[in-house]
Amino acid sequence: MQTDWLLIVRLARELEERLRGARVEDAGLLPDGRLALALRRRTSRTLLAVDLFSTPPIVTLEDGDLGVGAEPPFVRTLARSLRAMNLAQVTARRGDRLLRFTFTSRSRFGVGDRFELFFELVPRFGNAVLVKDETVVAAYREFSPAENRSRAVAAGSTYELPPLPPNPRTLPEQPAGSALEYFAQLRSRHAAERGSERVAARRRALEKRLVERERRLRAEIASLNERRRSAEERDALRIEGEQVFATLHELPPAQRDAAKERAAKLFARYKKLAKTIPHLDAREREVRAALEAVETLRWEVERAGDEDLEGVEAAVGTLGARQPPAADPQRSRRKRALLEYRTATGSRIVVGRSPVENAELTFRLARPNDLWFHAQRIPGAHVILARDDRSEAPDEDVRFAASLAALHSRGKTSASVPVDYTLRKHVRKQREAPPGLVWYTHAKTVVVEPRAVEPSGA
Repeated sequence: MQTDWLLIVRLARELEERLRGARVEDAGLLPDGRLALALRRRTSRTLLAVDLFSTPPIVTLEDGDLGVGAEPPFVRTLARSLRAMNLAQVTARRGDRLLRFTFTSRSRFGVGDRFELFFELVPRFGNAVLVKDETVVAAYREFSPAENRSRAVAAGSTYELPPLPPNPRTLPEQPAGSALEYFAQLRSRHAAERGSERVAARRRALEKRLVERERRLRAEIASLNERRRSAEERDALRIEGEQVFATLHELPPAQRDAAKERAAKLFARYKKLAKTIPHLDAREREVRAALEAVETLRWEVERAGDEDLEGVEAAVGTLGARQPPAADPQRSRRKRALLEYRTATGSRIVVGRSPVENAELTFRLARPNDLWFHAQRIPGAHVILARDDRSEAPDEDVRFAASLAALHSRGKTSASVPVDYTLRKHVRKQREAPPGLVWYTHAKTVVVEPRAVEPSGA
């Protein structure tokens, strides 16, 4: 994406109109890594934010606060040099994408001071350079003549403006209206795109972690099967030991003690293998339950909306843990409205959108005699049907809740899905399993078509 140099000229004029005379309170990085100056003009405070490394670089005026994390040396120098100085002028160079901010101050003895801050707004090669008396005080990115043949930028060297493009051209269409508004819209679009990229990266990381977990569990099942085969062949050890005792009388007296010792070892190994089978069976049940949890969580990663991904990450974080992690005290403040439906007959139906929300609906929100729904034998959401008057739910409401459970399951594209339902008091958590993994009893089954409707509650 290109930025027309004429747009930068318009931007400089608007910035000077808005900021001239403003006092620098501080300089730093925003939480997202952008460089910013905190400026105060009369009673208003604003942040001049610059994203040097986006394509194109973006300059905006924003409300907010500077970050509190570690800052690179350039930012610390910028803050120390410009704090309490006044912005005297903002200019742009014709034919170039460069902004120059001039800051001045005057001591009580009449001694003046002056710094210039240059923003070189070149896509992929953006830079910020602080200059005093034509000498570079600090630069966000320094480079030597070996790295850039046309010019060097380093503290202590004379600052040279970047060479003008050989044929500066204007774009055929100039954005109408304010340049600041144009950059603000551009910033919003970039932030949304970056947010989507971050969410996609989080999904990939979760999927990778679950695939690796599944690989290890399947390898353990293969090892358990091999050990079971060895245990099931233990009868050969018993037979061999019995044969040793049966032929002792045929051996010379000097060899009988060694033969008895060998037979004793065979019987000891036989008994040990016999004792391992129940342990192998128990461990295989645990591993297969863990595989079921992984399958469910992989589906949760696929279906989770951006807002629900944090809940899936929390659930994946419990895999393999003997004890669940401590509750996040901030989580309750991050809760959003439930996915809720109301029927004409007075039923309230709520659907879980993540493993954590499934667990909260089932074990915190639902009452013991509310109905609980889940697609049969496949990953799916927990669905709760409650009646304010605690009366029995009409058949049409039961089928409606079941259709929602089918819709919010892996079977949502099927023509029909069997859905189990039972009273909430017959549902219990699986031990040492991620949130939302449960056992249930006393279930009835209804076969329904997945049904998409708009939620009616908030």
